[in-house]
Amino acid sequence: MNTLTRTQILIGLIFVVSKFGWVALGSDSVSIQLDRERDYYPGDLVELEVSIQFSAYARYALQEPRHRSARYLETQPFPVMKSENGPYEQRWIVLYQISRSGSIGLDGGSLKNESNAENNPIPLEAVVITSQGFGVESDSNAPELLVDQSAKKEISRWISVLVALAGVALGTFLWWRRNTRVDRHEDEVRSPLIEAVEGLLAKLESGKRPMNEMELFLRDYSSACSPLLVDSFERILYSKNGSIDELADRLRKEFSL
Repeated sequence: MNTLTRTQILIGLIFVVSKFGWVALGSDSVSIQLDRERDYYPGDLVELEVSIQFSAYARYALQEPRHRSARYLETQPFPVMKSENGPYEQRWIVLYQISRSGSIGLDGGSLKNESNAENNPIPLEAVVITSQGFGVESDSNAPELLVDQSAKKEISRWISVLVALAGVALGTFLWWRRNTRVDRHEDEVRSPLIEAVEGLLAKLESGKRPMNEMELFLRDYSSACSPLLVDSFERILYSKNGSIDELADRLRKEFSL
């Protein structure tokens, strides 16, 4: 084998390794889950779980997929987590209410890396929800009964009224749940939360980096923290470039200590 041939082979190997190695290492794993074991009907609530796994610490923002026949209700975000010797993971649960039967395609969703503004958003695959109609029957050769058109319109009007009432009831329930959550935090959680904040502040002000205590605090009380405070915790725990002083200042300001 002459020198020219060996050089060509080496260049080809470098091209293949660099090309396919970059694709494998640079890609993030996105998962979209929908409960397909149940039947959906107009008015039902649908939970869509979106998650992403990545090797280097980052924070992603979710643009929820939409469809005019699936009413968007709310999104429940979860903090960035890291399994032992595994990748980072961030996930969301999105709640919808479907308003008609047939196939409903949720699309237009994406994930944006907020830690690197230069990265393009990652588009989400479309998710199709199949909603069953009320009173669906199998095909038959028997003649259909004549139905008064006015009766059809009356039935359609009542279905519309029931769907609207279900939407109002759902909105009232969500409002009640949100207020109940606030009251429960004030009555049950606030005292343990303040004690946990004071204990953590005492260790931070003494110059320590209590990693275990910070991880437990974030796990138990992340819902009572602002996104900025959660980000301060995660930068210290996972990326190792956070500031203890900045974290202590945010704790004092948010909990008025």
